[in-house]
Amino acid sequence: MSRSRRRCLVASAAICVLSASTAQAQAPAPERTVAAQGVASVKVVAPKDRKHEAPIRAAVEAAEAKSLPRAMAAAREKATTLARLSGLTLGAIVSVSDAQVSPYGPFGFYGTFGPDRFCGTVRSSVFKTDKTTGKRKRVGFRTRHTCRVPSTVTSSLTVTFAAS
Repeated sequence: MSRSRRRCLVASAAICVLSASTAQAQAPAPERTVAAQGVASVKVVAPKDRKHEAPIRAAVEAAEAKSLPRAMAAAREKATTLARLSGLTLGAIVSVSDAQVSPYGPFGFYGTFGPDRFCGTVRSSVFKTDKTTGKRKRVGFRTRHTCRVPSTVTSSLTVTFAAS
């Protein structure tokens, strides 16, 4: 890398750092805050084509688009109650974070095929009964492509509000 290019990169990095620190200095953090978590679940409207990933993903994204504003409204409602009980007045939003839904269950985005995957190959055992002993014995496996549409999408947000 040439010396002039290195100088240009160092100068641009310094400008970025200075402008970020200036922006932080202009907006001081509020002294008091109220944080609340909002959770909302929305049913997924099953698409007509249930055998391909794209239509299922579109249906899940549409349900998520409905659940996020509802989760935000639930967080605001809870924060308003907390602020009122504390003798505070709720202000502007300071931060929002997307709290992840547990992968252990109710299987919102985490299903058979992993996060954000709704179609895949399922392998199941094939059994036959031995005529002489009467016991079942596994003789092989059967694989098939399948898709699963989640019944609901759950969104969870943690919202921090300024308070006075």
